[in-house]
This record gives sequence, C-alpha cells and structure tokens, in this order.
Amino acid sequence: MKAGKKPAGILAKARERRRRAQEPLEVRMTMRFNFGDTPEEAVTVMNDRRVPMVGSVFESRDRILRAFTVLLMRTGMAQPKVAKELIPLLRLLPGVGRKK
Repeated sequence: MKAGKKPAGILAKARERRRRAQEPLEVRMTMRFNFGDTPEEAVTVMNDRRVPMVGSVFESRDRILRAFTVLLMRTGMAQPKVAKELIPLLRLLPGVGRKK
C-alpha cells in the first residue's frame, strides 16, 4: 500500500462490487437447431449475435426459457417433418382446438 493512502472501507468495497456487477457482460451467441441427421436439416436461428447480459441469469430464467421455447417452436413449425409431429400435440394445450 502506498504511504498516505487509506485502505478502502467495507462499504466502499461493496459499492464498487455492485457497480461492477451492473455492467453488461457481452455474450456472442450462435443458436443452431438440428432437426435430423444430415447437415441440411439443421437451421441456424442466430449466428454470432451480440446478446448483452445484465444482472443474474437466475433472476430472468423464466423469461429466457420462455423465449427459447418460443424460438424452438417457431423454427420447428417451419420444418415440414417437425410440423407434422407437433400439430397433433397442439390439441393437448388448454384452449387450443377445442370447440364447445
């Protein structure tokens, strides 16, 4: 430690840690779904896209999971082979395909 400089207190350290924690972490993400055995059946949804992460992943896990599921379903429905497997499952969802 340099002469004449006081050590940082506990509160100052906590403020610094909190300030550092709120800075966004830059993540580069590529998302590719394989719908079969051959490379032609793979669909790249995101290719090296910048996704800023702020805070904890655990705080927003429900939103992340919901977005991932919707993206997977939309991509799957665009593939005829996958769509014919998913369409019968839609009847199991509440309020979908039921007539009174």
